[in-house]
Amino acid sequence: MRVSLIYLAAGNSCRFGSNKLLYPLKGRPMYLHLLERLVRICARHPGWNVIVVTQYPEIMEAVEKMKYGTVPEGEEFYQPVRAVFSGESVKGAAWSVRAGIRAMSEQEDVEACTFFVADQPYFSEKTAEEFLEYMERIGGKLGCVCCGEQRGNPAWFAKEYFEELMLLEGDQGGRKVLRAHPDDVELFEIGDPGEMEDLDIPPGNV
Repeated sequence: MRVSLIYLAAGNSCRFGSNKLLYPLKGRPMYLHLLERLVRICARHPGWNVIVVTQYPEIMEAVEKMKYGTVPEGEEFYQPVRAVFSGESVKGAAWSVRAGIRAMSEQEDVEACTFFVADQPYFSEKTAEEFLEYMERIGGKLGCVCCGEQRGNPAWFAKEYFEELMLLEGDQGGRKVLRAHPDDVELFEIGDPGEMEDLDIPPGNV
């Protein structure tokens, strides 16, 4: 199954006080933690790829370099990741969503996409892969992770909802589409709510 993982790394960080995506967390920029996990997942699943949507040149440049990995023998290989610049993302989340959908539409036969957000650095590789494999296995139309009553990203959308995603406006995200079709939404329960934490303020601040 051809699936695109759209990685939203274009937020304005209004509450954080600085660009949180570049904030050093355990010695690396925040955005890089989950991104590296998703790239490793896609390398294990033919037909899966990561599209990074960003308005930041630093992230564009880093992702371009990530395209080419090396094995211990020094041989280069292509990583299933690319970046899309979205300067209009400063206007709201809908612009990032649409940029990701447009970039994905350049590929052939994409059957589903999943939105991940770059300010969830604690979301584990294991949980992400299990969610994606589950949605692929059941042929799900819509889906998201949950922990008890809490729902959040990542969220899965089958091809039939791409057009609806393109109609989002302002700061609307995919949650609007999920709410419009509650009977089609598959919930994937995870055990640790900390994985779903969005870092909106610097760690340690209250």
